[in-house]
Order: sequence, then C-alpha cells, then structure tokens
Amino acid sequence: MENKIINYMCYTLILLIIVFLTLITYKAFFVQEEVDQKAEMISYNALFSLNGADYVEKKSLSCSVTKNGCMITLPKATRNDGKVLGYGLSPNDKEPKYKAGETISLSGNIILYVISSSNNYVYIDDSNIDYIDSDTLECTYYNTESSCVVTLPFFNKIGYEVRGYSTSKNSLSGFIYPNENYRITKDVMLYPVYGLSNHLKEINVSKVLNYADSIIEIEESCSENVYKSYLSYLEGINTYAPFLMLGSKISFIGDDTFNYIWGNGYVGMNYGPKNLRSLDVRCSQTVYNDYYGTMVHEMSHSWDFYYATKTGSNITSQSDVINLFNKYKNISNKPFRDYSYSSIYEFQADMMKYYYFKYLYPKIGYKELDFPEDIKLVLEKYICISKNGYDTSNCV
Repeated sequence: MENKIINYMCYTLILLIIVFLTLITYKAFFVQEEVDQKAEMISYNALFSLNGADYVEKKSLSCSVTKNGCMITLPKATRNDGKVLGYGLSPNDKEPKYKAGETISLSGNIILYVISSSNNYVYIDDSNIDYIDSDTLECTYYNTESSCVVTLPFFNKIGYEVRGYSTSKNSLSGFIYPNENYRITKDVMLYPVYGLSNHLKEINVSKVLNYADSIIEIEESCSENVYKSYLSYLEGINTYAPFLMLGSKISFIGDDTFNYIWGNGYVGMNYGPKNLRSLDVRCSQTVYNDYYGTMVHEMSHSWDFYYATKTGSNITSQSDVINLFNKYKNISNKPFRDYSYSSIYEFQADMMKYYYFKYLYPKIGYKELDFPEDIKLVLEKYICISKNGYDTSNCV
C-alpha cells in the first residue's frame, strides 16, 4: 500500500512538471507573438523633394518595421534639362548618397532630396583670330541652382590689342576679359573683340612663336641674331623665374617701328588690360642698354597685374610693398636708381629686376649691389605665393 502511494505521488509530480513546462512554452509563444504584432505596427515614412528636378515617381513611401528591417526602393526621377544623379540627405549635395532604384533600410522618418545637374556652354567664334586656348567651355550647376561660372580663355589676334569678349558680333569693346570669371544662365555665343592697340600702326610680323605661357611676335625688321639673343633671355627667365612668363604677347620690334610707336626714349614698354598684358621690346643691340634687364623689368609689370587676377589685388597694392616704397623714396641713399621711385609700379619692377640678377642669376653690375634685407624678404614672400599656386597661406 505504501508503494502505491509513493508511485501515485511520483506520477502526480511528473504531471505537474509537464503542465508547468507547457504553460511556460505557451506563455513564451504568446509573448513573442505579441512583440511581433507590436513591431508590425511601427512604420517609417520617406518623403522625396524634387529639389530642382521635374518629376519623381513617388512623392513618399512608407514601410513597416519587421525583423528584416524597414525597406523601401527609391523611385525614379527625371530632370528635363539635365540628369538625375540620385538622392541625398541635403538639398545642397552635389554627390548623391543613394541611387534611384536602390533598396535601402529606414531607421526613422526621412526626407530625401533628388540630386541632379545640368550644363551650360559658352561657344566662342574663333573665325577671325589667330589663337585661342579653347573655343568651347562647359560648366555644371546643381539642384535648384540656375547658373554656373566659366573662366574665359586667352585669345590672340596678331598685331592687335585684345579688348575682351562681347555677345555682339560687331561690338567695338568687350564687357569681360580673358582670365575673368563669367557667370551664365544659359548657352551663349561670345565674340572676341580686338583692335589696334597703343601701336599707332600695325606691325609687320614675320614670325609668331609660342613660349611657355607667352606668344612671341617678331617684326620683320628684327634681325635674327638679335631676337635669338632675346629668346635666350626668355629661356633664362623661364628657368629662374617662371612666374614672370605670364604675358599674353611679347613683341620684338625694330628700331624705326618702335620709335614710331613709343618714341626713341624707351627700350621696352608694358601695356594693356590688367589681366592681359603686352610687352614691346626694342629689337636692337647696343652696349649701353641692358636688354635682359629690360625684359625682366617689363615682365615684372605683367606679373604684378597677373597676380591680381589670381588673388584679387596687385602686388603693388599690398601694404608691405607700399611701406617699402614710401620708406626708400624719401631717403637720399636709395637702393635703386631714381627712376624706380617715379611710381610704385616702377619700384616693384626694379625690385624684381635687381633681385633676379643678384640672387637668381647673379650678374656683374647687380650682384655687387647692397640689396636691403627688408626688400629681399618682402619680395620673396610674393615669389613664394606665385610659385605655390597663389596660395597666400603658405608664405609669410
């Protein structure tokens, strides 16, 4: 009898354990089912902004959160005057984060912006000029932008002064010059404008050469032995001070023509718009004129004005250069010739000339000069800036 009672109690205990485990299993099942149901009730929305595009297939999409995430497929979009690049998180993005048609997972509500672009073109009529860097320019604008910027190319018409570009074929003056930025809102045709320059007559050019960043004209009356020596000077300048080789045009002109244009009191003359300078050099060789020095001096004027196209202001408008000019023009023991102080432009050009022949290419008559240290240091700052892509932050 006692054994039966024990067996009964064991069976009862086993049955209770089975019932308890069954209840725990069912409870876990129903709790998980409740969690899944709650998860299915969570959803996120994605809104799509045209942001300059013309059409998007869906203005919004929703998805519910599941154990696999909250997934949407990005709709197609179009831009009538350009192309859609994809979608971004900011209206100012130019590079998309996602592509149209891509499936992504949302972790919350989101606004996605269509990222798109369009191109404008500048076409330049080059039918009557001798040289141009490029006759077609392209620029890109993005999203809600309505314009973009191009930098206009250099052009040359032999024997003429560049007067810029115009939208009119018959214009006598341009409204914008080469190397300047031009903002456009649509495709445009530009016409190079040129005319007889300070030259009172057109020079009779026999040769045209491209050298570094300059175009060289040689007048017919300029003898070969003279202009070849001039070319050797340019080779030296390009080796020791390449930032000076930025003139748009260098003309070697015979004595008679040079006298007719400029008078007989000059060896070289620099002229033209600030960002498109021209240099005339007397084609002569006399023992009392330093033609190499003249070329460095005149090309320094071009450097001064070219510097302004890159940084926004001339070397000669910098406070440290102005301070040097004012300091030395008022003392009796001037480091340079008196003519150097006729203007700050002449001061800067002679600064470079004396520096060139004292430190870069030492030459008798220059290297013996007592070159003031403050002039040297200030000039070296602007040489450093010019050699480093006109980045002023790396040169002190």
